[in-house]
Amino acid sequence: MPLKTINGIKINYVLDGQKHCPTITFVHGQAFNLSSWSRQILAFKDQFQILRIDLRGHGLSEMGGLGNALRMSDMAKDIIAVWDHLKIEKSHYVGKSLGGMIGFELAKKNTIRLLSLTLVATQGKMPDGSLERMRGNVEVYKSSPLKMGLAANQLLDRYLTKSLKENDFSGYALLRENIIGMTVDAYAFSSEAINAMDYDDYLTDINLPTLVIAGELDVPTPPSRMHLYGEKIRGAQWVVIEGAAHLPNFEKPKEFNLVLSKFLKQLRK
Repeated sequence: MPLKTINGIKINYVLDGQKHCPTITFVHGQAFNLSSWSRQILAFKDQFQILRIDLRGHGLSEMGGLGNALRMSDMAKDIIAVWDHLKIEKSHYVGKSLGGMIGFELAKKNTIRLLSLTLVATQGKMPDGSLERMRGNVEVYKSSPLKMGLAANQLLDRYLTKSLKENDFSGYALLRENIIGMTVDAYAFSSEAINAMDYDDYLTDINLPTLVIAGELDVPTPPSRMHLYGEKIRGAQWVVIEGAAHLPNFEKPKEFNLVLSKFLKQLRK
């Protein structure tokens, strides 16, 4: 895996697929890493260059020294810097949860770099009480001997369907390793960034092909919450993946890949 100093920190990324084809950039959610997109590679590698990035403080990427001052704009600048490093002028962007939040920032300030925007299990503003809840979780994780092992147990119970844990042991283990590999501080800093954002008032300003994907059984970002983005973003396509929770791309990859492939195919016409 390439691990390069980009935008002042070491950032890990992986390229797959066809170098001279359009690029899809997949960006993961909080506490996960680029391997959470592993179930998309085979579906898109023949017609696209696939770029997966570990966000700062996630996977193998460094956190940097921003601490609690970390914001979505900083992580968006990391994405732009990776594109510049790889000489990618424009890319399709697919962001899940935290990755989708960064997608809002890119769509607001760097539309010229986007071929399209896909928002997966995400939201543009956190509900009241979220900051206090997440800060409370951080204090619990810090005081626990399990650290992010405790976080993995709690987050996966909240994020996944029961059937994945019971029937997809290797997949569950991979996602658990994602979370355990993160530090509590990195989780805390990204939590501050998540709760500082507010993009819901800018939705009508987004002017590029957009796909909004929700998981039917998602608890943190249920379809009833995400439907706002399908309604307010001009021309946005809206899809709910049945039987999926907060990681529809991982839980229902066949269905997710079909939806994304259909959307991207329409853009070629």
